[in-house]
Amino acid sequence: MIGNATSRIECDGIGPLELGKDVVFGIQTQRAVDLYPLVGQKCFAERPALLNAMLAVKKASAQTNVQIGVLDPAVGAAIEQAAAKLLSEPRPDFFPVHAAHGGGGISFNMNLNEVLANLANAALTGAAYGTYAPVEPSDHVNLNHSTADSLSTACHIAARTAYASFECEVAGLVEDLEALVAEWGGQRKLARTCMQDAVDISFGDYLGGVSASLAFNLDRARRDAEKLRAVSLGATIIGRREDCDPAFYTSILPALNAELERIGMPSGFRRANNLFAATQAHDRLLALGGALDQLGRTLMRFAKDLRLMASGPVGGLSEIRLPAVQAGSSAIPGKVNPTIPEFMVQCAMIAAGHAHTMAMTQDHGELDYNPWQAVVIGSLLDMLSILESGVATLRRHCVQGMVPDAARNNDLATSLLPSLICLKQLKGYSYASRVAKDAAGDVDAVRREVADAECACSSSHENTQYAENHHD
Repeated sequence: MIGNATSRIECDGIGPLELGKDVVFGIQTQRAVDLYPLVGQKCFAERPALLNAMLAVKKASAQTNVQIGVLDPAVGAAIEQAAAKLLSEPRPDFFPVHAAHGGGGISFNMNLNEVLANLANAALTGAAYGTYAPVEPSDHVNLNHSTADSLSTACHIAARTAYASFECEVAGLVEDLEALVAEWGGQRKLARTCMQDAVDISFGDYLGGVSASLAFNLDRARRDAEKLRAVSLGATIIGRREDCDPAFYTSILPALNAELERIGMPSGFRRANNLFAATQAHDRLLALGGALDQLGRTLMRFAKDLRLMASGPVGGLSEIRLPAVQAGSSAIPGKVNPTIPEFMVQCAMIAAGHAHTMAMTQDHGELDYNPWQAVVIGSLLDMLSILESGVATLRRHCVQGMVPDAARNNDLATSLLPSLICLKQLKGYSYASRVAKDAAGDVDAVRREVADAECACSSSHENTQYAENHHD
């Protein structure tokens, strides 16, 4: 290493490269920064769940390597202390690499390795950054694991971390809907098929259906998130156990789970049954992405329903009133738009795009290794974040404050077609068809027929009951 007062020169197999003297990362990180401009992409420091998961993997690996006797205790302790400090005192400026830096996530892994090595060396000997002695990024920080298995494992940890808060919001929405069912679910409502009038139901019927659909999809997502407990740490490059020390293979997951529990991240991880499958594809992450995609589309459908049911106030359905939160037009005084349901629709649209991006990575993971895990986890974390934002906003600024228009709904629930359906149930299809023809769209005439039929049916029932009660 050579340089001057403000810079240093590091060398790798590609050649020399100048870095700032006080830059904590090293040459591989700098090459990634130079070669792959950020251009609006999130760097890994902006994904704290993933960064912290990787730091936990590195810390547990150093501890394990010391315990099995393959790493000098002083070196291992310095790596552990460096990781612990970053977990407690985040330094986003140390981690500028983003997901789109070529396949495999190698630049991110090396970014971590270089930072931890430099911090460890400075703590041990006061060495200048870039010295890499006595702690070397690949030989010591990366010992007994590779980018493939360490990043994949961190992806599973990060996804479970992000999923936990998302699940709480969706479960809360289900509870909100059930509360509305209890409060005013008995209110009648006109159902529609193919956007045409159909039969009368209750709001409890409609909201209960939405709640059940959300609960079904949430259960699917929960089961897929649970499957993320299976990780590939110890599979190193392509799934071969023999590429890491057998003692490391045996000991690393207990050490990692203990570290995750200590720092408050999801734990209880176990090794995947087939490490080659875990390296060839990111099936468990993609499964969760697919479940979230379907859940997002269910949320989109519900939000669009709210938008329709609140349409008006004169020329639309006007069945429910949503909380007014924002002026709806710069040109029309008094106009209020359903902006909160529209926000949920937008969030679901963006999430669907992330789901499609994730699905594409399965198509391009050739042969023995799928190198697109950085794209997968970036898309999945963004998907969870955007959907959680949408649900939280929909709950607090719309669903919890919406109310039905009782008079409007009662009028619609007894309009022409629902009344004819009721008449059909009372006196048969043929009779109802004749009434429909004679009434020629006069809903009041049809309502009178229904009232007469209901009265006749009630009288008949009372007479039958009287006869049964007085029969010897």
